[in-house]
Amino acid sequence: MARKEETKKRGTSQMLGQQIPLSWACRQAARAVSNGVCLDEVFDRSLISPKFGDDRDRISSLQMTLFQAVLVQQTHDSTHMMLRHRLEPDTGPLAFRILFGSTNLEDGLNAVSRFYQMASRCLQIKLATDGPYAFLAICADENSDAGCLQEDIQLIYFFLGLSSYLQQPLPVSWLVTRDAQHINLGARHYAIGCPVRLGGTAGFAFPRELLSCRPPRSNVNEFFWHPLHTALRLTELEDPATLSDGASNLDLRVQKLAAEEDIAPSTYRRRMAQTGQNFRAYRERMLLQAAMALLRNQHWCIEAVAAELGYADARSFRRFIKRATGRTPSDIRNEAAAEVSPTLVFKRLGETLEAMRV
Repeated sequence: MARKEETKKRGTSQMLGQQIPLSWACRQAARAVSNGVCLDEVFDRSLISPKFGDDRDRISSLQMTLFQAVLVQQTHDSTHMMLRHRLEPDTGPLAFRILFGSTNLEDGLNAVSRFYQMASRCLQIKLATDGPYAFLAICADENSDAGCLQEDIQLIYFFLGLSSYLQQPLPVSWLVTRDAQHINLGARHYAIGCPVRLGGTAGFAFPRELLSCRPPRSNVNEFFWHPLHTALRLTELEDPATLSDGASNLDLRVQKLAAEEDIAPSTYRRRMAQTGQNFRAYRERMLLQAAMALLRNQHWCIEAVAAELGYADARSFRRFIKRATGRTPSDIRNEAAAEVSPTLVFKRLGETLEAMRV
């Protein structure tokens, strides 16, 4: 059994180390760029430094995950402007709140399916079972190339979310895509690690027995951050059993990124400096973004936020926040509580859902 688990872990690690052609990232950003998003800025925030501007440039799966997250932030649309209708960035996090609050994985996915039917006109989620397999399907609101590509992006997001739920990588048996241009067609998926097939419905299959799994005991409140946290951990090739702990969630090490480029860490730093980038500044910016999001969540104490972001003690975390913002963590939390009341949150959510029905 131990050998089988080690083999599965090694297989996942190998896939997460795949190098992805630059054109794959550019294709995912095409609609956003045509709507005014600056591709160079997205590359910069994703630690991507093109040298040739074509597929001689390769990026890691970690950089690809950051790239997709930055696109969501830049467009304020979880579909990167690919579909006819927008998808509010809060839709995914709300869906995972529903998932983690359900009795088991099957009930949670069915509840998420109903939520998307109500909240989204651009994506529909459906769970089906067949023999020993469960199949999670995602359908976009259009049959264009962009729609097919967006389905695959959402499958990665759900893979990360379900991996967070299981506290280990979801063992996907195969993935079906409607995208005839998929870079891994007939091979293994760059982020999920399973065989990729062309078919009429986008989705992935996993063992049906997992549907009875109950949610983790850990209180996960930041659901946009948590799937990204999972991606960072998997890409760092750490033990999947540690996914739920609070150590070094943003442990973006230059050594790892340099190894993925097959260059020395000193060379990686020098190249970043030549392009005006700074790894330490980037890491601190990511830490600050995650800290601000967690501090606005009233369910987390400051000590818990510090531990979640890898700080040895709350004092060090407070010094970091004070230096970066000029305010204390308590100041930030109090401001958030004053600005957004629960009544206002639900009112805005109701208005958003009502607008989507029109």
